[in-house]
Amino acid sequence: MAGTKASDIHQAFNEEPTNKYIEKYKMFCYVFGKYIDKKPQNDISRSLYQADLVLTPGMFISLALVTAAMASLVVLIFSLIFFRNSASPLVYISMLTVLTFGLSVSSFPFMLYNKISGKNMNIEHELPFALGYMTILASGGSSPMDVIRQVAIEDYGDVSTEFGKVMYRVDVLGEDGVSAMNNLIRNTSSESFRAICIDLANSMQSGGGLRTYLEMKSRELMDMRRKMQQEFVESLGVYGEGYLSGVVMSVVLVVLMIVVASALGIELGPFTAKQLFQFFVYFMLPFINIVFLLLLWMKYSRSTL
Repeated sequence: MAGTKASDIHQAFNEEPTNKYIEKYKMFCYVFGKYIDKKPQNDISRSLYQADLVLTPGMFISLALVTAAMASLVVLIFSLIFFRNSASPLVYISMLTVLTFGLSVSSFPFMLYNKISGKNMNIEHELPFALGYMTILASGGSSPMDVIRQVAIEDYGDVSTEFGKVMYRVDVLGEDGVSAMNNLIRNTSSESFRAICIDLANSMQSGGGLRTYLEMKSRELMDMRRKMQQEFVESLGVYGEGYLSGVVMSVVLVVLMIVVASALGIELGPFTAKQLFQFFVYFMLPFINIVFLLLLWMKYSRSTL
């Protein structure tokens, strides 16, 4: 126990300076962002709420602009050093600076989108298990608010986080349960979770049918998850067969063609057999594998399985 406490204290000391500098940087950026907050930015506020980021819209926008400006300044300085004697220094310097600014600014909305997407994936993954637990609680006679409170305490990922927002509005802000659930319904990023919250809010108002609904919904999501897993395995099998028949067989055939052509003394254009072999093995084969991996990543990066 003492060892655990010592490690926690050591970690806290290591993280405290970093957090302090980050907070100072945020406050520096907010010098410009406080003027943006004078006008309501409802869309940005909703996205920040969905991503669970404790930032105002003005601070988020100012962080993006100030960070992009500082990155562009660094690139501008290095560009002046490395490209000042080039044929067209102005073109290289301006293009690199503008490109850095644009990429830096666009990285903040992209980060926000990825955070929300990752949260939705976690909700989709945890929702069937959370509903199963809620069914058990409802079978024991717990009220809808007690069920929500218990799930918020447990570790069901972002499902617990979302329900924790409801309990914060009820226990700290003093709202009634239906109003807190309606606020969650308006602002949650997951459509499937929103549908369940709507049914929970209706159950809180009507005062019945919670157990039957949770059992039905839990069974439905579990069946859907099994179908998704089956489709996932089948699609992986198709990709695997395509890789074996397309990539591996192509490699074998091309290598055999080069070896046979070299043995028979057949001309292979302006290149020698050794040059073609090296080009195919050290360039084309890695390139084909990278493209195949990118296709797999694009296909399965958003999968909840």
